[in-house]
Amino acid sequence: MRTAIGTFPIRLKALPGEALDSWLEAFAHRLHTPLGDVLNDLGLLVLEDGLVPGSSSTEMLTRCLSPVIAASIAQATGTPVAALHAKTLAHYDQRVLDLDPRSGLPQSATRWGKSTGSRFCTDCLAESGGRWQLGWSFACVRHNRLLADHCPQCRSRQRTRALATREIPHPGHCPNASSADDTGPGRRRCDADLAQASTLLLDADHPVLDAQRLVYAMTDSGTAAFGAYADHPHSEPSLTCERSSGRSSSTLPANPWPNAFPRTSPSIPMS
Repeated sequence: MRTAIGTFPIRLKALPGEALDSWLEAFAHRLHTPLGDVLNDLGLLVLEDGLVPGSSSTEMLTRCLSPVIAASIAQATGTPVAALHAKTLAHYDQRVLDLDPRSGLPQSATRWGKSTGSRFCTDCLAESGGRWQLGWSFACVRHNRLLADHCPQCRSRQRTRALATREIPHPGHCPNASSADDTGPGRRRCDADLAQASTLLLDADHPVLDAQRLVYAMTDSGTAAFGAYADHPHSEPSLTCERSSGRSSSTLPANPWPNAFPRTSPSIPMS
């Protein structure tokens, strides 16, 4: 018997291009509630046989949503189901990556991206209140900066694992343990302000920023139509296969997990 799903006492609008995990963490922060309680209120620990107690995480949800889970979140948050799917990697399925329908994990290592972790623009993270986007970014074309990889205090990479469900999220601050040995219950978070990380400022016409705009266009459309592909556009999957076999000189960096907000145009979520 399924637990009845109610509605949250507040409404929190997702930012354009925001990842599902970031949005749910923002909900928990606004409600001043541990993330696990928010997941439980969504029914995520009891809705499906595949989600045994304690196994749900926002990282898992950001891969893809089953119809049952999507309906549960829509009911609780007042958000259309289609908008929820757009906050997951399923939005890029068959365009940038191939997702395994059961695990939600990318099926091929030849597609773009590293396995874990997220980069962030310090200015964007500060302006958005600690919200993270779902996309492929290595530079911010709004603030003309390379993205940061590590916490300025503990030097750990960000978002390499799901947030601890027993904690209340603190958006924009490092959630990792303050030391490598501090991993048990009651651990102390580093909690450093990620916006204080040092990043390289680029000239507005820097080639890296042009490359980032091309990545945005490719991931948005699923097609490469520049350079050698200008007269014969390629779908992104075929392009990445060429990259992996050495037949393409393109070596643009990529990242399939959420990066800090925002990006630059109405049609492409901001970086």
